[in-house]
Amino acid sequence: MASPSPSRGRFALFALAAAVVCVCFPLAEPALWNADGSLTSKLLIMSDQTVEPVAILVLALPLGVLIDRTRPRSVLVLSALLGAAALASVPAAGALGAPTWPLLLAVMPASGVLAMVTGLARDACLPSVVRPERLLPANVLLLALLPQIVVVPMKLTGAVWQGPAFLFATGLALAVAAALFRGVSTVEEPPPPRAGLRRETAEGIRFTARHPALRAIAFYLVLSALVAEITAAAAGEAWETAFRGLNGAGSGPAWWLMSAPAYVPPVLGALVALLLHRRLGTFRLAWWALIVTGPFTLLLALSGTGPGWVWYVLGAVVPRTGSLVASVALLSHRQTVTPRRLLGRTGAVLVVLTSVADGVAGLLEGPAERLAELGGVAPAAVATVAALATAVPLLRARRSADHDATRPPITGVLSSRDSP
Repeated sequence: MASPSPSRGRFALFALAAAVVCVCFPLAEPALWNADGSLTSKLLIMSDQTVEPVAILVLALPLGVLIDRTRPRSVLVLSALLGAAALASVPAAGALGAPTWPLLLAVMPASGVLAMVTGLARDACLPSVVRPERLLPANVLLLALLPQIVVVPMKLTGAVWQGPAFLFATGLALAVAAALFRGVSTVEEPPPPRAGLRRETAEGIRFTARHPALRAIAFYLVLSALVAEITAAAAGEAWETAFRGLNGAGSGPAWWLMSAPAYVPPVLGALVALLLHRRLGTFRLAWWALIVTGPFTLLLALSGTGPGWVWYVLGAVVPRTGSLVASVALLSHRQTVTPRRLLGRTGAVLVVLTSVADGVAGLLEGPAERLAELGGVAPAAVATVAALATAVPLLRARRSADHDATRPPITGVLSSRDSP
């Protein structure tokens, strides 16, 4: 039997570390929210929900520059260590009898910022770990499959892990992830010469705005964030209609079907992406998945007729599968067409845009819920049109993306004057 290639060994270590980080930060959030155990908990949660989005919005671009100035693997190691120290400090303070709420005021938003920068660094580092043709399978494993090993059981059982011991264990897991990242041998290009924070930030924004495919991806992400409330409201109303009277059922086929949108799309989307990405290409796969799966949203309107659970499952699972395929495919395409020295900054630009769009989308929550309460075909029809509209920017840029697919992957260092 042939021994695994060095690249496979690197990726296995990288994937294990990335999976630990990807799981630890989301699991730690509810544990932090309940760590104080006093009347200040609600105030802490409100503070976190206010401060964290602002912190991400303000720090994303400078942190993107930091990732490009240094080696992304070093940023992964540092962010995991900082996360480990931050999470472990809360139970340590409690064990010493000190009040935890002042510490939580800083740790709660800091963990969100660290999760964001870890994601940016992971995406920027991956092209140094695997070959270009293996980017999509690697992203499928990292983003769709591995996190579900822990997340799906929590969704199915309703368990929420919390307490000082869990926070300490999460911090320890992040420290282990930092050691794993440290052990990954990557072939990274030397950082480019520094030109100043403002100029380097402007270069990332300019490259994203001028590159047709990246510009289309930015518009897609913004539109997806804006229409998310409409789709969620329609799906929520359809869920209540399809499973009315079954909410108390703790087991059985119906209960598992109620949770299908939580665990089916990652597995189904991974299978579709792996089977079709070589035939269609990453960018074409993205808009193809959105166009094919978007019309299934209309089936939510049938959740009150006949076997309503069938229409709900199809109307919720299939479009979510398409969105997952599109997200993985577009990330892989961005990693291929972007010079490595700009991956951190382009990712940060997309984070800023989606953060702003998420804030604006919050204003649509009330109207979306009122529309969903009307029932009938209207909510599902609006959600279907919204889902299909997200594919429009990708369709407009498909010719340019197809042209990019014929070029060799960009790995060299370009000057700031080079056009994409």
